Amino acid sequence: MKRLLVALFMLLGCSSSSKPELHLLIWAEYLHDDLIRNFEKEFNCKVIVDNFDSGEKLRAKIEKPPSGFDVVVPSDEVLPGFIADGLLEKLDPAKLPNFKNIAATFRGMAFDPKNDYSVPFHWGLTGIACSTQSADSWVAFFDPKNAADAAFLDDPRELFAAALRVDGIDLSAATADQIEKAKNRIASAKPKTWDSQPQRLLVSGDVRLAMMYSGDAAQVMAEKSGITFVIPREGGTIWFDNLAIAKGSKQSDLAYKFIDYLMRPDVAAANTNFKKYPSPNEAAKPKIDKAILENPTIYPPDDVLKRCKPLGELKPEMRKKLMEAWGQVKAK
Repeated sequence: MKRLLVALFMLLGCSSSSKPELHLLIWAEYLHDDLIRNFEKEFNCKVIVDNFDSGEKLRAKIEKPPSGFDVVVPSDEVLPGFIADGLLEKLDPAKLPNFKNIAATFRGMAFDPKNDYSVPFHWGLTGIACSTQSADSWVAFFDPKNAADAAFLDDPRELFAAALRVDGIDLSAATADQIEKAKNRIASAKPKTWDSQPQRLLVSGDVRLAMMYSGDAAQVMAEKSGITFVIPREGGTIWFDNLAIAKGSKQSDLAYKFIDYLMRPDVAAANTNFKKYPSPNEAAKPKIDKAILENPTIYPPDDVLKRCKPLGELKPEMRKKLMEAWGQVKAK
């Protein structure tokens, strides 16, 4: 009996000393590992990281609260739908004192006018990264002769948006017939591969063209010479990623601490310096490397920004049509 009590005491002692776990759902390779380790040390916790590679896959992971996730990173085009469907917790501004560091330009954007559900994290563009030749048009990118040596992003919204831009159409305003035409254009292109992280393929030479996010392109360009990043003449995507708390989070207090931690100037600057995605954090700017601030791939000039538009939210019936078309494309 005495041994049993000792064993029970030890078991309870171990249980009571276990660290709280924060479950983070984020784009792959988007947050510096050292920043996570520093947060774990400071707040005596464990961060469990899971990844997604498109807004639709993020939705699938959190659409039935509680999902088991605490902090999630939705982009602007899916955020309004997440809010409407009750997938995110409403934020308490008093628990996010570092929100003051966010530049006014990135506050109160149309997808969350009062920042009731989200905090700006990073932003960027979607275009084409090229090695042996430049492709300044989505027409050239979807040409089967070029697509045979290209990596297409494994993301339905981005890919269909690019295919629709060939005809001067915005994804958010597309009709069912236009989505069908875009589907046929993508299917006819027959890309070499679909990949949500095509950087390694461009560096290795397995492909010479890749649809890519600007921060990923900047990382590739720093690793290998001869690679360029272009926004096609028909335009590209400008996107805004945000930090939010998933509905039903079991560690909401820790989630607030994590989001506020990422808004510290030194933390935000460290992530931009390493991952090469521009930060909306105004207070972080003096701590960001000058070479990064002056890099036009990371911080694009106004003439490039003018050619980029947000993807915009889709109406439920068009989202259903898009996903049906996407499934048919991938099946081929």
